[in-house]
Amino acid sequence: MKKITITLILALLMVFGLNFLKNADEVGKMTDKFLRLHILANSDSREDQELKLKVRDGVLECAAKIISGSDTKEEAEERLSRNLDKIEDAAKTVLIGLGSEQNVTVSLGREIFNARDYDGFTLPAGEYDSLMIRLGEANGKNWWCICYPGLCIGASSDIEEAEILTEGELRIVREPERVKYKLWCYETVLKLRDLLGL
Repeated sequence: MKKITITLILALLMVFGLNFLKNADEVGKMTDKFLRLHILANSDSREDQELKLKVRDGVLECAAKIISGSDTKEEAEERLSRNLDKIEDAAKTVLIGLGSEQNVTVSLGREIFNARDYDGFTLPAGEYDSLMIRLGEANGKNWWCICYPGLCIGASSDIEEAEILTEGELRIVREPERVKYKLWCYETVLKLRDLLGL
């Protein structure tokens, strides 16, 4: 009886593990379809948080012109990559106009994000390609949006209209509570990987 119980437990663990890996892979593929814009404020002071939002407005206007007409995420990234100096100039112009001497750093790369709710859907934790804008010491609360598809889209219906996600991926953003445990497992694996430096 003991051998049967152990065998059954091992079989269940195997099934769970394979199912988790399949879902983790689906989440990983989904995160690769988005390009995020991430702005980190200098600090959490009211002044720095207000500056962050003003910079956001200036950067969004600039980024919209740069990626306008991009048919793919790769094309949007390429355009942004060639124009990082313009985005930096847009941010600096806002700061100078407001009398701030904060430094601005603009980069394009992979960043790990926690799960975030965003106007009607949830983006799972994972690595996303991101346009990062760091203001001053970049120790304050951040502001983010989805840069592609659509510049800082406003609702989950926009994601659906973009037709970049599979049905399974749409289920993850529409109904995160149904896949909450799987997402927790995925986030835990990411944290462990980060801790171990893998």
